[in-house]
Amino acid sequence: MRIVEGEIEIKSVSDFLKRLNCNVVLIDANYVVDIDHVEFAVKKAIKAWNENRRVARTLVMEILLYVAARRQINEAIKIGPKSGRNEIVAVLLDDECLESLKELGFKEKKVLKIDDKKIERIKEFFDISDEELRIVGIGKLPLLIRERIVLFDIFKSS
Repeated sequence: MRIVEGEIEIKSVSDFLKRLNCNVVLIDANYVVDIDHVEFAVKKAIKAWNENRRVARTLVMEILLYVAARRQINEAIKIGPKSGRNEIVAVLLDDECLESLKELGFKEKKVLKIDDKKIERIKEFFDISDEELRIVGIGKLPLLIRERIVLFDIFKSS
């Protein structure tokens, strides 16, 4: 497994996913606070998958659910790629995935950055209140995201 950042132009998400011939999780970088967020979610998803505590039918979707800390697939796919220009974090589960992505126009580059707009988007998506963030401080935002992932893992079966 490997995690890479980059950008890609996608005309049609469904056509793009059909042409992508490998196991890869594509995550909108606008919903990723840092690379540790993704690594933590991937490890939790793989552990749940191996312990037969999965929610999804595929490991790719299980990972996306964990990254989003959501039980509902229709909620988790909101953090997936969209039509148009995408800054993404890609979780490559197969060795040939990077080449396959590059053939479809993926360009590796640093895309994870934090600004006020992204913080607001992340707070809204992960249901983090202003008060919660004020109490722990902005520097702890990555820990709040990991807390949401842990809570998802604990309560996903109930």
